[in-house]
Amino acid sequence: MTESPRKLSLALLSHTNVGKTTLARTLLRRDIGEVLDQTHVTYESTAHTLLETRTGDTMVLWDTPGFGDSISLQREMQAAEEPLKWVQEGQLSPDHDRARYASYQAVKTLAEDCDVVLYLVNAAEAPADAGYVTPEMEILSWTDKPVLVLLNQIGPQQEHASHLDVDRWRAHLSRWPIVRNVIGLDAFTRCWVEEGHLFEVIRDLFEGEQKALAQEFVKTWRQERQETLRASMDTIAGELLRAARDGEQLVEGAWGNDKNQAMKALATRMEEGTRTVSDRLISLHGLDGRASIELRTALADFDTKAEKLAPKRWGVMGGVASGLAGGLGADIASGGMSFGAGMVLGAIAGGMGAMGVARAYNTVRGGEGAQISWSPEVLQRSAEHLMLRYLAVAHFGRGRGQWREREAPNFWKRSVQETLNSRRVYFNGIWKEARKPQGDPRAGRADLLAMLCGCARDVLVEFYPDSGHLIG
Repeated sequence: MTESPRKLSLALLSHTNVGKTTLARTLLRRDIGEVLDQTHVTYESTAHTLLETRTGDTMVLWDTPGFGDSISLQREMQAAEEPLKWVQEGQLSPDHDRARYASYQAVKTLAEDCDVVLYLVNAAEAPADAGYVTPEMEILSWTDKPVLVLLNQIGPQQEHASHLDVDRWRAHLSRWPIVRNVIGLDAFTRCWVEEGHLFEVIRDLFEGEQKALAQEFVKTWRQERQETLRASMDTIAGELLRAARDGEQLVEGAWGNDKNQAMKALATRMEEGTRTVSDRLISLHGLDGRASIELRTALADFDTKAEKLAPKRWGVMGGVASGLAGGLGADIASGGMSFGAGMVLGAIAGGMGAMGVARAYNTVRGGEGAQISWSPEVLQRSAEHLMLRYLAVAHFGRGRGQWREREAPNFWKRSVQETLNSRRVYFNGIWKEARKPQGDPRAGRADLLAMLCGCARDVLVEFYPDSGHLIG
C-alpha cells in the first residue's frame, strides 16, 4: 500500500503592504498575485507549492491578505467567547469592509491550513514605532501556531553585516511565546543561501515526524540549488574556454586596420559570449529579463602569436627601406613583436629582397598560423567579471521584477579578485592547455568547473560563514 503524500504548510503574513507577495515571488521563483504600492492588494489566501520531494511530499506556501485594521479585529476577538470560532464562522464581504475582510481571511488561513507562520516586518521601522505589531501578535497568539519573524526590506548586504536590527526586534517580541525566532530575509536582495537558512530554521520549529519531513524538504532544496550552482559555473567555464581558444588570423601584419579588425572581431565574440552567459544565469535562477553588456578593450589585452608580415607590402617598402638589415631591423618593422625571430631573419636574409624577408619571417614565426588572441590577464579579468555577474544574479530576488544591472559592491570585487588570484597559476595552466592547436576542445573543462565551483563556494562562505554545508 502506497503512503499518501505528506504536506507542511507555511503562511506568509504581515501588516498590509509590507511585502508578502514580493517575498513569495522570490521564494517560489515565479510570479503570483499582484505587487502594487498600495494597501490590500491581496484579498484571498492562495496556496502555492514551494518544494516537492521525489516521493510527492509538498511544502506549501500560503500568500495571505495583509492585516488591515488589526486593532479593531483584536478587540473583537478578545470580546468573543471563542475568538477563533468567531472568526471562522463570521460572514463578511470584501465589498463591505476590505480591511476587516482581509484580516478575517488571513486568520482563517492560519487556523485551518497553517503549520508555521512567517510574519514579515519592515526592518527599516523601529519596533517601538510599529504600533500594529502588538495587536497582531495578540491575534496570532490565539491561533497557537509557531511564528518565525522575517525582517524584510533590510536593503543590500553589507560587508560587515550588523545584527542590531535582528537583536532589537527579537528583544521587542520576546514577550510572546509564539515567536520562536527572528531572522533577516530581504525579498529584493537576499542570496539563495539565505533561503537555505530559512528552511533550516523552519525545520527546527517542528518535532518528531514533522521535523523529519521538514529535513527532507531541506535536502530537496539543497540538491536543487547545488545543481543550479554547478550549472552556473559550467556555463561560465564554457565561455572562458571558448575565449581562451578564440583567435583571429593576421594576414596583413602588425600595422594597419587588419589588426584592429581582428581585435574588434574578438571583442564582439567575447561581448556576445558574456551576454549569453548572463542570460543563462538569469534563467537558471528563475528570473526574467536580459543582460546588458558593453565590453571595452585595449591593445594590451591581446596576445599576438606568430604574427605575419605582408609580403606584398614589404616588397613595396623594400625599395625605400633598403638600408634596413639584420635582425634588429626586422624587429622594429614588426612593431617589436618578433621576440628574437629577427635574429634568425638577420642570418637568412642576406641574399633576399624585402619580399623574401617577409616570407622568411612568416616561416620562422609559424608559417600560415599567425594569430591574435586574448592575453591571460584578460581571461583572468573575464573570470572575475563573470563571477561578479553570478553573484549579482544570485542576490536578485524575483519579487524585485525584471533583471536590472547594478554596480557590484566593492567588497564583492575584492573577495572575487582575491579568491581567483589565489588560483591564478592553475587558471594560466588551463588557458595554455586550451590554446594547443591539436588539443581536445573538452580538455580542461572539468578542471575549470571544479575550480570555479571552489571559488564560488569560498566567496559565498566569506559572505555567509554558516552556509558551507548548504553549498556543498
